[in-house]
Amino acid sequence: MAVVASLASKGGEKALGWSEDKPTSPSSSTPTTAAPSGNAVRVNAITYIPKPSDYTFVVPGLVGSDAVRKLNGTFGPGEDRERAVAALRALGGVETTESTIELELEGNRQKPVRITNMRLDADCRPPLTDTLFFSPPQGDAPSVKIGFDLDRPNPIAQYAKENENNPGFPYQLTGDYFADQKYELKNGEQATFRVTARTFKHYCEFRIRLSLLVDSKPATQLIDDAGRPFRISAKISPKDSTDRVWAVCSAYKRVYGGGALNDEQPTPTGWWSTRPGSRFC
Repeated sequence: MAVVASLASKGGEKALGWSEDKPTSPSSSTPTTAAPSGNAVRVNAITYIPKPSDYTFVVPGLVGSDAVRKLNGTFGPGEDRERAVAALRALGGVETTESTIELELEGNRQKPVRITNMRLDADCRPPLTDTLFFSPPQGDAPSVKIGFDLDRPNPIAQYAKENENNPGFPYQLTGDYFADQKYELKNGEQATFRVTARTFKHYCEFRIRLSLLVDSKPATQLIDDAGRPFRISAKISPKDSTDRVWAVCSAYKRVYGGGALNDEQPTPTGWWSTRPGSRFC
């Protein structure tokens, strides 16, 4: 499920002087600087921001007990958040309901580049239902400003507000963020955007499309995950669930519980197989 923004310029001013011993003309002494090449906005880093206490992922394909034992032999969910999330992604796991991506962007033109809009180019289909790793949130959420609702036909950047009644649950999305906000990046100036995509209905693959003004001309630029689309899947939730936290275990071919659910187990550790339809989902 969108973004940002803190701006921080980098680099400094250079002092220019003339030599009294060997006077030269400005044309011969002024250094020439090569024009920046490549995209108008340089993408310095793309980072997935883990949910503080929600390790729920769905994997396309069946994950067997051997793979889960190997996962548990290294660590369990809740022990090391970043490693737990990285391991689930390595299995092909896709975050459910909401996914937050941090973009570190930098102006890459001699004249300032203006970011006028941001959208998601999305290809959506029915949600994934093979293997569910289920660990519900416990009340925390990453800090974001902008969210995209992938259940809308043409998702736009909206203001993302934390759910006041249920912290850590899906964000409340309102308005049109870029109708009010514009960002201008000078050459070498940086901006950090946090993009949260959300869906309650689909599995979506998407790329982020920037609308720009470059040398006073409109342009667009696509951002993806090293040549691959970003991914997110809805979680199959009970029809009477308004917060979409719980899942319908019977909708999945294989289910493993962990994280927050370990308190319910006699020996709480790692991921463990749960029966479809059990109360833990």
